[in-house]
Amino acid sequence: MREATGGYRRLLRQRRVWVAALAVACAAALLIWLAGHEAAMGAIQRALARITSGALNLLGHRTVVTGTTVASARFGITVVTACTGLFATGLFLIAVLAYPAGWRSKLIGAGVGVGGIFAVNVIRLVSLYYIGVHLPGFLDSAHQLIWQSLLIVFAVALWLLWAGRWARVAREA
Repeated sequence: MREATGGYRRLLRQRRVWVAALAVACAAALLIWLAGHEAAMGAIQRALARITSGALNLLGHRTVVTGTTVASARFGITVVTACTGLFATGLFLIAVLAYPAGWRSKLIGAGVGVGGIFAVNVIRLVSLYYIGVHLPGFLDSAHQLIWQSLLIVFAVALWLLWAGRWARVAREA
């Protein structure tokens, strides 16, 4: 009897590993498809440009959106695929799916992560606009080196926080 129970547990554990691996593979495939799908990425870029423009207008700037470009009389930024936070979000989601936690914890982690990374990305775009207006010589460094690194560090820190505090490891049957 004891041997049969041990074999059943091992089978359940293996099934969980395969389901998690399949979920990770599906998430990676979806992100690769999304990054290469012009219409889907264009919609995300335009939405992010409108949200960034709205935030800048709330802060007193008179910006307008044309396609994926947020512009004012002083400066403009264009939201391209790399500016969407898709890659940092993808890394976060794959890490959440691969972690041996229950599905409820994974859904909570995914929601917190997507929302958190999205919010930081909007802050990033707004700050890059400000840098472009006030310190244009610093824009490339801020964009390419500082903010890309900070976004990845934020995603990793958020995952560590989720895994350490909120992720409930799935119990074995």
